[in-house]
Amino acid sequence: MSRVSEILKNNSATFQAVVRQAEGAYPTDVRAALHTLADQNLVSKGSGDVWSLHSGPSPLSAAEKNETHICSDSSDLPEPHPLDFDWRFARQTLELLHQKLNTMDCSNAGILGAPTLFKFLRDHSKTAHLFDRNTQIVNYLSREGYADVTCCDLFRFSARHQFHCVVADPPWYLDYYRAFIEAARRALRPQGRLLLSVLPRLTRPSADQDRSEILRFASDRGFDLVDKEPASLRYLSPPFETEALKSEGLNIGAWRSGDLYTFALSERDVPEYRVDKSEEDQLWHTWTVGRTVVKVKWDGSHGEEKFDLHNLAGATGIRFRSVSRRSPLRSRINVWTSRNIALRTSRPDVVCAALQLLSEGHRSQDITIALLKAEKLQAVDVEQLEHFLDTLINESAN
Repeated sequence: MSRVSEILKNNSATFQAVVRQAEGAYPTDVRAALHTLADQNLVSKGSGDVWSLHSGPSPLSAAEKNETHICSDSSDLPEPHPLDFDWRFARQTLELLHQKLNTMDCSNAGILGAPTLFKFLRDHSKTAHLFDRNTQIVNYLSREGYADVTCCDLFRFSARHQFHCVVADPPWYLDYYRAFIEAARRALRPQGRLLLSVLPRLTRPSADQDRSEILRFASDRGFDLVDKEPASLRYLSPPFETEALKSEGLNIGAWRSGDLYTFALSERDVPEYRVDKSEEDQLWHTWTVGRTVVKVKWDGSHGEEKFDLHNLAGATGIRFRSVSRRSPLRSRINVWTSRNIALRTSRPDVVCAALQLLSEGHRSQDITIALLKAEKLQAVDVEQLEHFLDTLINESAN
């Protein structure tokens, strides 16, 4: 709440503007803080969703009146999926990073986990190489004629001393930061520069400690901090986050930002290091319906139990209302789309078979009829499956 009060201290602000300045605090938490302050008679809400301090309301700042938000993803890449922790840079951030690489006189850049930046750089005649584990993105870029794209797990990175600069945009969790920082160390030439996206301090309760650990780990791996630029990296809101916020009654467009840390790789010796990574990711199978990405967690076995496809226990609908890795419901999901439809099925093998037939161009009704016979399902069971497939088809058209 102190950060919200600080934001409103000098000027009134719209709810979206408060969120954008709230150093990573999730919009529902910002809304709760504003309502708590309103209950304490410290702030008030005016027309146009504008919030002011009671101690002295002031007009919107000129910057806020004139600020525009570029919110659409024009890359044509497959949609970001929550399991990939895929937030993509806004246009102004792509331009900023392009300019920084030019200022550093970076003749070749390694791009870790930022496909839209790689595409932007290549489209602007910059030498760059993308390393990304997302096979759908890698395949798309390859089909479109982009060379220098490597599909790899950065937890198992082996490239050595190729680049003058590396730009890394890891998911904002410590295990990923360790993997991306170590990958950058291996990829950079001595004295090379690492441009790293860092989570803001209010992203989650542990964010301050996480930021300190990122700096400590980077130093241990031979990196010296050169510069910090708070909130300089702007992100688009992916469809799964937009849907999660809509389920909370919020529609605020692009709001996330990250801090940009610049490091220089020293020549001091560091010990060998191996990053540990869970193999659970291998259980998720992926399909695309239009641009919508659908993932099903399946170990390859064929079940015999009764087919069921239902909302998560404790959820209020088919949309997952969270984007947090810490959500206790997350581990129960085994059918998940990039529009944040999150379900639980007793027969992931059946759902996988249906999605495979859908990807081959079959109609949902024909698919369910075929599976009704092949898997000896009940008619009432496949109604759930057909409804799910029809929802995917309808959403893929939008």
